[in-house]
Amino acid sequence: MAKLHRFLKLNDRFDSQVFTFLLPSKLVTDDNPDTYTKDVVYGYHKWTAYFIRTELHLGCFLKLQSACNGMKCQIDFSFTLLNREHFTRNETFIEKGCVFTTESSQHGRKNFVGLNDLLERDFTQVSGDYLIELEMRKINCSFECYVRIPRETHSRYASDTKLESSYFSYGLFDWSISLYPNEGSVEQDENIAMQLHRHTSFDHICNVRYYVSIGENGAFQSEELDQLVDIAGNGEVYIVNGSLNQLTKGRSSLKMKITMVSVVSISEVTLNVAGKSKSRAHLYDRDKQAWLMEADTTGKTLSFRLYYTDITHVPRKYSRYVCWNILVLTRYIPEHKVKTNYGPFAKYYVQQDLDEGYNIMTSIPVVELQDENCLYTEPDDPRITVHIEWVDSHLLSQPNYHAYDDIDKLQKQQMKREILALQSENFVLEKQLHSYQQSIAKTTEKETEKEKEKNHTQITQPNNVVDKIQSREIRYNERIPSSIPSERKSSRDESGYYSDRTSSSYYNEKMASNLTDKPRNDRPKNESRRSSSSSRDGKRDRNYDRSNYERSNYDRSGYERSNPERSNYDHVNQEGSGYERSSSERISYRYR
Repeated sequence: MAKLHRFLKLNDRFDSQVFTFLLPSKLVTDDNPDTYTKDVVYGYHKWTAYFIRTELHLGCFLKLQSACNGMKCQIDFSFTLLNREHFTRNETFIEKGCVFTTESSQHGRKNFVGLNDLLERDFTQVSGDYLIELEMRKINCSFECYVRIPRETHSRYASDTKLESSYFSYGLFDWSISLYPNEGSVEQDENIAMQLHRHTSFDHICNVRYYVSIGENGAFQSEELDQLVDIAGNGEVYIVNGSLNQLTKGRSSLKMKITMVSVVSISEVTLNVAGKSKSRAHLYDRDKQAWLMEADTTGKTLSFRLYYTDITHVPRKYSRYVCWNILVLTRYIPEHKVKTNYGPFAKYYVQQDLDEGYNIMTSIPVVELQDENCLYTEPDDPRITVHIEWVDSHLLSQPNYHAYDDIDKLQKQQMKREILALQSENFVLEKQLHSYQQSIAKTTEKETEKEKEKNHTQITQPNNVVDKIQSREIRYNERIPSSIPSERKSSRDESGYYSDRTSSSYYNEKMASNLTDKPRNDRPKNESRRSSSSSRDGKRDRNYDRSNYERSNYDRSGYERSNPERSNYDHVNQEGSGYERSSSERISYRYR
């Protein structure tokens, strides 16, 4: 038989627990191929691990011992065979979401590890035995059944009908749920009452947490119920909002689903805290082991001391692991809502004559206990009520420190070194990644700047021609004196240019009309080319005929005689700058 060597509770949100078993060396050499473990309790169910040897392999399986009809238990578990040299050589397999029922009460792997590997890969310990870990986590248990509805229940005058589900096992107890008409309601079909019953082990009260779903497709679903079940085995009454006819919907059976979360056995004691003397009370745990609780009011805060009086009953060469929690009840709050202390508490016990006791400190001031308005005592009764919740209890082999425990410490140190090495490598990679990100950011910034400059040049280039035209018009208008008759100023058309072709604004009209040039091959043969001096003032007028240009050339003196106004304009500007004279002469010479 494989013995339970060590137990570890991880205290995570999945309630993970690790059981370490010691497999005998004869598992490989003996003729008996099968080895079983003692029953262990996890998730308020009994489990057994057993190992089957074939010709070439060793198989590991997990079996649910407390399976019953209608009960489904879903769980994640894993087996790990420990190597004495290094943790990376451990052999592990993991099973997730396995559903245990009465039809399928065991899951595992037949070819877990080869028999030759057990001898060649340093799995044997100093004594020749093997250490294997069983981890169980994330358990979910639910019970589902159909309750048959009697015919008289549908009658309007049926008032004493009581429905009860079949029995199911959970937390080492047998349970059932009953439905009956609510006595407080005026009409029968208004609502019904529900109550949880315990049918075995009436030594302790229990704290139970569960959900209930009644009807098809979840016609009624309750919140999480946290109730106390008394010594008689009856839970608190819960009112279901809905009639029985509404839940059945005319069917002859009613579906009920109960999801169990936890069930904890509780020992209730009362202690006198009026005087300075220490008051004591005897109690028993769920394994029927005797304990003694002592209340101490000599300090500033209330404290307890718990003694294991049956410590002599612990088997030799074994140790007992016990985990418990202590709650102090208040008188103004319902019994299931209590003030909790520091906890839970745990201790390993071995066989000896007397127990030294376990000291438990609370946050309740002793002065407050002497007050008449104390929350924990009655005015005429100076006693407090204490609940001791028995959470876990396991019997372990090897009560003292053994060489087997060195394997866990060795692998722990190896994992720490591996983690430190990975952290240093991760730090170096993060530095490299940071430098790469900086270089990429710099290159992208340069590229964006170049794109912005390119887009800016593309936007400004199409406006250069219009800007040149407008600047030349402004320069020309500045050179026109105020002595010009108003007839010339008023001769502009709607487009803003002079309608008189002999005026100097004809240049602007020609330039505006010739912004879109013709293709070079479509230009007439007789089209004249401007001189290089005129190319810097604007685009060439490809539609201008050179012969017409020569015929329209004029004598300056004749023009002055025929245009006395222009002659006066030139006379007025004789004192101007050479640039203005040359510009006006050049413009009049070209277009007039």
